[in-house]
Amino acid sequence: MIQRTKDLQGSAHPSGGTSMALVSMKVEARRLKRSGLLLALIASFAFFGLSGPVLALFMPQILGAANENGQLTIEAATPTPDSALMMFSQSAMQLGLIFAVAIAVTSMNWDARPGSSIFYRTRNKSLAIVLLPRLALDAVAVVAAYAVGALCTAVLSAFTIGRIPADHVLRMTLAAALYLVMCMSIGLLIMSASRRTAAAIALSTVLVLVLPLAGFLPGAAAHVPSVLVNGASLDWAALLVPAIVAVAVTALCLVGAVRIASTRSLRRDA
Repeated sequence: MIQRTKDLQGSAHPSGGTSMALVSMKVEARRLKRSGLLLALIASFAFFGLSGPVLALFMPQILGAANENGQLTIEAATPTPDSALMMFSQSAMQLGLIFAVAIAVTSMNWDARPGSSIFYRTRNKSLAIVLLPRLALDAVAVVAAYAVGALCTAVLSAFTIGRIPADHVLRMTLAAALYLVMCMSIGLLIMSASRRTAAAIALSTVLVLVLPLAGFLPGAAAHVPSVLVNGASLDWAALLVPAIVAVAVTALCLVGAVRIASTRSLRRDA
C-alpha cells in the first residue's frame, strides 16, 4: 500500500518536461507488465493464430469424428489459406475481443477504489489526461497482439495449406484494429458510468457480442462496424463506410467517457 502511494505520488508530480499524459501511459504500461496482462494478451492471439490453419486443415476429420454414427451428412470444404485466416478471425473476434474489452475496462479500475479515485480526481484538471493515454496504450497493445496472431496464421498456413495474400492479411488486420478499438472505447464508456469493474466487464461483453445483430436491421447490413470482422473477405471499398462509422462511434464513446467521468462526484464508499 505504501509503495503504491509512492508510485501514485511520483506519477502525479512529473519532473522536468514530462507530461501527465506520458506519465499515465507509463503507469498503464507498468500495470500491463506486472499483472501479466500483456503476456497473456500476446499469448492468446498467438494461440488463435496458430490454431486457425490447424482447424482449417483438420476440419473434415473433426466433423467426421462428430458424425461417427453416420446419421448426418456433413461436407467440409477443402481447406484454403483464406479459410485459415477466417478461422483465426472468428476466434480472435470472440474470446480475444472479450479480453481486449476487459483490459480497456480495467484501465479505469482506479475509479472503482475510493482512495485512488479521490487521488486522481483531485490532482488533475481534466480526466482526459488520465483516461485517454491509458486507453491509447491498451489499444496499441491489443492491435499489436492481433497482428502477431495474424502473422502466426500467415506463416503456419504457408507451410501447411498455402500462402495467404499479403493484402488479405493487411486488410483484415487494419479492419480488425478499428473494430477492436471501437469495442474498447465502448467498454471505457460503460466503466465511466458504472464505476463497477465486474459489472462493466459483464455489460460490455454482452454488448459487443450482440453488436453484430445490428446488421440484420433493414439497410444496415453493409454499414454497421461489425462488417469489419470480415475484412479478409471484403475489398477496401466495402470496408470504407463501416470504418468511418467505427471511427465515429469510437470518438463519441471517448468524449462521452471523459464527460461522464468528469461529472461524477468523489467516491468515498468502500
